[in-house]
Amino acid sequence: MQQANVNIVRRDFLRALGAAGAAALLPARADGPLPRTEAIRKFREARFGLFVHYGLASLLPGGKLRPRPPGITDADLAGRFTAEKFDANFIADLAVAAGMRYVNFTPYHGGGPCNWRSKVAHPNTFDDLPARRDLVGELAAACRQRKLDLFLYVHGSIAQSRADLFERNHAIFREWLTQYGPLAGFWFDTDSAYYKDKTHSLYPRLAETFALIRQLQPQALISFCHGVTGDEDFLTYEHRFHQQAEFKFVPAEVQRRLADKPVEICSTLQLQEKGGKGTKMWFNVEGAYHRTADEVWQLLAEARRDRCNLLLNIGPLGNGAVHPSDVATLREVGRRLKERGFPAAAAQPSTSKEGEDR
Repeated sequence: MQQANVNIVRRDFLRALGAAGAAALLPARADGPLPRTEAIRKFREARFGLFVHYGLASLLPGGKLRPRPPGITDADLAGRFTAEKFDANFIADLAVAAGMRYVNFTPYHGGGPCNWRSKVAHPNTFDDLPARRDLVGELAAACRQRKLDLFLYVHGSIAQSRADLFERNHAIFREWLTQYGPLAGFWFDTDSAYYKDKTHSLYPRLAETFALIRQLQPQALISFCHGVTGDEDFLTYEHRFHQQAEFKFVPAEVQRRLADKPVEICSTLQLQEKGGKGTKMWFNVEGAYHRTADEVWQLLAEARRDRCNLLLNIGPLGNGAVHPSDVATLREVGRRLKERGFPAAAAQPSTSKEGEDR
């Protein structure tokens, strides 16, 4: 997109937001803080967030895990994707009740669908699927009403900027950036594809993607797992804290630029087995073990010890409802936080060797 067109999109977006919303997104005066400075401070203080994985895989008994039942295609699942029990207000209320300060939602994950109203992304839940709803829009409104920050998860296929995907993917980002008001940021997944491809041929114009976000919503934060350019605003590790030096695949110069940036640990309430061992499951899996409030309390204590945020995932059922065990656990955690505050820092470093399975 030419510079003039980008300016038009941003102008129209700010006009739609109104004076108050536009002021929140405009660059700060030279004598004031940059929008991201305040956003990073707020993120550091948030401590606790809710991750929500919801898509076609939610309809499968084994979730994202393979193999899927014989003969079941994505088209079959799309025809059953009604999301009749997906309640953005309930999810946002649950996050508030749990003492969380932000939500991270999957507009799209591998296999789909696209959970928002889109002119370029199909099949989407508003135009093409039985749901006939803009789930991103509903969640954005629910979070805004409750003063929860909303992050959007960016699947690798949308993060990529190779020639055949660049225009479509940037059009998707423009929809996200202009249809849903101020967003807290974007959570890129996964850096393994970036580092396995030594020439970075899948991401030749990643800097332009970052620049589009910075231009249209200057306050929006960017995370790309362990970091790939050094321009990220915070880092995200799966399941346990790491020292940045452990990631030998991250170039020294990038590590230097990432030093002292906030860190978030993402994990999930759903496990393959009790005790925190085994494959983690991000989408709903029938018969899975669900963590208790005591286990989440320990995760919060470890996060405090490591000076990290904890982003804790729920995988709604195929119909969109939140698993009852997760509802009970999060409400109990919220009750404890209200009565006691956050737990004391865990005394001992984690020795877990749990693998990463995104």
